[in-house]
Amino acid sequence: MKKTKKSIIVLLAFCMMLLSAISLDRGVARAAGPYTIRINKATNVVTVYRNGAPDRAFVCSTGSATPIGTFSTSQKLRWHVLDGPSYGQYCTRIVGGVLFHSVWYYANGDYNSQSYVQYNKLGTTASHGCVRLTVADAKWIYENCPLGTSVTVFWGSSANDPLGKPEAIKIPPRYGSRGWDPTDPMAGNPYSGLRPSISVAGAQTNVEYGSAFNPFAGIAAYDSLGNDITRRLTYSGSVNTKKLGSYQLNYNVVDALGRSASSSVTYNVVDSNEAVIKGVKKSIKKEYNSTLNLRKKVKAYTADKKNLTNKIKIKVIYPKSKKEKLYRKSTIKLKKLGTYKFNYYVTNPHNGLVTKATMKVTVKDTKKPKLTGVVSKKTVEYNASLNLKSKVKAKLVSGKNMTSKVVIKIKAPNYKKFVKLSEKKYKKYKFTKLGTYQVEYSVANPYNKKAVAKKTMVITVRDTKAPKLLGVVDARNAKLNDVLNLKAGITAQLLSGQNIAANVLVKVKAPETDTFVNLTAEQCRQFSFDKAGVYTIEYSVANPNNPKAVTKKIMTVTVTSGQISPDDAVTPDNGK
Repeated sequence: MKKTKKSIIVLLAFCMMLLSAISLDRGVARAAGPYTIRINKATNVVTVYRNGAPDRAFVCSTGSATPIGTFSTSQKLRWHVLDGPSYGQYCTRIVGGVLFHSVWYYANGDYNSQSYVQYNKLGTTASHGCVRLTVADAKWIYENCPLGTSVTVFWGSSANDPLGKPEAIKIPPRYGSRGWDPTDPMAGNPYSGLRPSISVAGAQTNVEYGSAFNPFAGIAAYDSLGNDITRRLTYSGSVNTKKLGSYQLNYNVVDALGRSASSSVTYNVVDSNEAVIKGVKKSIKKEYNSTLNLRKKVKAYTADKKNLTNKIKIKVIYPKSKKEKLYRKSTIKLKKLGTYKFNYYVTNPHNGLVTKATMKVTVKDTKKPKLTGVVSKKTVEYNASLNLKSKVKAKLVSGKNMTSKVVIKIKAPNYKKFVKLSEKKYKKYKFTKLGTYQVEYSVANPYNKKAVAKKTMVITVRDTKAPKLLGVVDARNAKLNDVLNLKAGITAQLLSGQNIAANVLVKVKAPETDTFVNLTAEQCRQFSFDKAGVYTIEYSVANPNNPKAVTKKIMTVTVTSGQISPDDAVTPDNGK
């Protein structure tokens, strides 16, 4: 009975708390406080306004179920059960089951059980509808924004976040999957004693005179949990690389927890380089017997711009030689084919270092070769063979014979690409296709691959011979009134294989007449031998490419009224 009474008392107390929460949800006096809150679902940013002006911003995680609209806060709960079940700190009810609260914990009241996977999602859409915050941010709203504070949830853009999007510190994997919220001010937080740091070990403290200086090179910064936050580094001071001396830069960084670190580096601007020689080209090409100005646009100076141009010495190594010789003139006549090497020397008076710059000058005959013997057009007969290199010659302007280097390519009719021919093929090339061939001749200067002489010969291949006419016998016998197909078994084709049977013309000279009569295709198919005697049938076909090339054949048909032997009979096809 005692246990039952105790259970009933606990249940009644819980119901009274629930009714109290419901009554708070249904009617809450408007807050007299100066704050209003706007939540941008698109960017996951909470902006707090004080008397209408943006005062502070928090990074958050909303959810797809977070409702759009304007609401008034109605309840505050220090620890509260959430979905899962899970638990949150510093909960402020926005509307219904939607609250501001910390990232959830696995155990109620256990500060060491927060989900780090969910914490690291802050700034992204991740909740079931509530607005997740760091403990510090949830605590601020809990303590500073009274019930009845206006909260507007909307879908906007970064332009609707006047204070920008804050950054939540990330918890590295080495801290495990759960633990304290790094922002929690509660005593005992293991993160409270951690601080950011700045590493200057990688800084190059000697800076060359006149060089580009990057104040962040070799400097790294880490937040209180060891994440790289070098991008947050700031510094004060300056380094003038145009003036020798020592300069101190002071570096500072503040992490997402608001904790700071500082360090300093002293940089020394020094001149430890050789003098500079400008205007010496590494490699150039010149034509044989041309003149070269060796000092044109060539200058020398130290880091502090002291002019040393008149101190430059030039030494030359001629083609096919290894010996370096002092050259005192400013110009040189290039009378040798091959490579000249010109070495320029100057000494820096500040440190005695010698600068050397080398220019290689390659002297060549770089003009296009001369290509002769290629005719522009030619006509050949089908299946003919030609030596495509006959009478073709090539040579350099300087006289060197390049005929053996001529490349021959051919593009056959109806082909899109040229095909390179071997010597065996181009010496006896057989034209096996009708139409237009393009033969491309090219030869490159070996000293300048871009100097290429090209010529093209167009070869038209025609089949102009008399066609082949097949199937015509010399003599046949038929009976009176037989109906025959005079083109049955008759074929005609060009030497190139084209079927021109349709072009076969048939003429007939009837018995006791002297004139041939042209037959139509229909008459040929159903020709009736209606007279006794000898019919003369002439078959002819002309080459469509050459009307004068005509093949003719004659067949005689003897028509009788009696029986004929089976071997001599012309089988009628009744016009089929």
